[in-house]
Amino acid sequence: MYAQVVVLTYQSPEIDSYTYEVPKKLKGSIKSGQLVEVPFGKRNPAGIVLNTSREIRNSKFEIRNLKEISKILLYEPILLAYQIKLLKWMTFYYHAPMVNCLEAITPEIPKRLAGYQAIGLSGQYLRGEDAFERVDHSIGQRPRTFGGLKEHLIASEKVSEQKRIPQTLVLVPTINRLPETLAKFPQAKNYAIYHGELKTSEKFSTWQKILGGRIDFVFGSRSAIFTPCPKLSKIIIFDEHDGAYKDERSPYFDTLTIAEKLGQILKAKIEIVDSSPKIATYFSHQKEMQIPKMKVPTTLVSMIDERNKGNRTAISDLLSTLLAKTLRQKKKTLLFLNKKSESGQIYCKVCRFHEFAPKPPQVCPNCQSQDFYFNLLNIWSLAQTVKQIVPKASINLIAEGIRHPTSDIRHPTIDIATASVFYRLSAQKYNLVAHILTDAALNIADFNSAEKTFAQITALKNLAAKDGRLILQTYNTDHPVIKNAAKSNFLSYFAKSLSERKALSFPPFALLIKLTIKEKDKKTLEKKAQDLTQDLTQFPVSGFRFLVSILGPYESIFSAKVPSYNIILKHKLNTYSLVEREKARQNLEIYLQKVPRDFQITIEPANIN
Repeated sequence: MYAQVVVLTYQSPEIDSYTYEVPKKLKGSIKSGQLVEVPFGKRNPAGIVLNTSREIRNSKFEIRNLKEISKILLYEPILLAYQIKLLKWMTFYYHAPMVNCLEAITPEIPKRLAGYQAIGLSGQYLRGEDAFERVDHSIGQRPRTFGGLKEHLIASEKVSEQKRIPQTLVLVPTINRLPETLAKFPQAKNYAIYHGELKTSEKFSTWQKILGGRIDFVFGSRSAIFTPCPKLSKIIIFDEHDGAYKDERSPYFDTLTIAEKLGQILKAKIEIVDSSPKIATYFSHQKEMQIPKMKVPTTLVSMIDERNKGNRTAISDLLSTLLAKTLRQKKKTLLFLNKKSESGQIYCKVCRFHEFAPKPPQVCPNCQSQDFYFNLLNIWSLAQTVKQIVPKASINLIAEGIRHPTSDIRHPTIDIATASVFYRLSAQKYNLVAHILTDAALNIADFNSAEKTFAQITALKNLAAKDGRLILQTYNTDHPVIKNAAKSNFLSYFAKSLSERKALSFPPFALLIKLTIKEKDKKTLEKKAQDLTQDLTQFPVSGFRFLVSILGPYESIFSAKVPSYNIILKHKLNTYSLVEREKARQNLEIYLQKVPRDFQITIEPANIN
């Protein structure tokens, strides 16, 4: 008897699994989804059994050279059959090593497994004479049947199957959203919480508890999509537009795409609650979408008018007045600045071009005019400006890497924040919210810049108190995205954005794949990117060649210390259904086979820069 095992350790990315022989002492005990220990070179890592067979198929090794499974680490499987099916699909769809996909799916394995040895399928610990004999189990033998353990397990499986209840999976982008989300589901009587911030032991215990099938609701962040729900019937995703739902490590999966695949496999229903949905998501999931209504008084302030009347600061006259008034009323204010690092902003008076720049350019990057403003602005310099307006105000800076005192809601404060404010563990509401540079995200050269701007404005509305108001400072008060976001008019914004994307063949009218390479030596980097682009462009493909286009290579505008180049593969789509994306992904496989190993491959990238 033989078993295919995915070994949880560093290995060649070309090999998905390894064939091991099942020793006589373990025959009849090895199951798919089981955690086992295997010899692997000089190491003895853990692995997950994919399947077992009586014969070896397509093996590169002779039978006499095969190694044996050392022992069973946990008798009960930690992966269900549908999860193994999902694992194989992820390996194909994301063109990623199977071990990377498995590590994304499963929780980290605790170093000491003794406390988990006796968890049965009922989700409860077996105690006394019904528990596994720890010594026997640790050496790979089947557990002794003290008190009829084997019969107990078989009966437990049957009873458990009958008692398992329909399960609902509820996802939030960040764990700070869990308390308010839990309050929306009073019907959740026996629920579990699963997210990446749990300790290893807590995650694994919760995983086992969910596996038992007696949990009716699972609440969690991105990683909770992989929890083993035997009776999963519904997946609810809150604020699916949030970038936290896109994994930043191989296999770079998208949470909604995984949910769609689970819907295929398990016939589970999908519901999306999002006040600013992504264009592609709303296009393909209108029937499953709920868009909460928002009524926050919003005022647009023209920064061009401010400049024309001599105000050169980042604070408009209206905002200055409201800052003083809010402070006198002992209420709270949030000033939002969409910047992560210290840099300046350029605004061209000729073409109205506006973007961030690390230092003043010689001419406008868009029209080459020399008639432009450049202002060094960050949360530190903004704080100094605010201090001049309201000297008695208590100011907190909220940004990644900055330690600041927790705001006391009993005292009037002004929070000056970057995007970190959306991920605070304790959410706060503000009486006055102001977006200092509303155009910032809008002017990034990317297909989703409008989408991010709309979502950002909506997120700021969510931070406003019941009596709060939002101020949007902008250099373009007539921009349709800003106007529609201010009025919370998603449908108008969606219609215009959809027509623009259709003309340019961006999602939902195409499947995108981003190929990225990083290299310290820029000349070497550029040559590698150009060589690959040439290979892909000249590659003869019959049948679907007219559906595929290639963009690039081009240098990423987000390159940090190590420069990077991108190449984009676009495959046209009629619909954005998962079935059609899978077909497009299959068509693009012949291209991906030519991509060198030093390129990062991202399916459905969040951006093209």
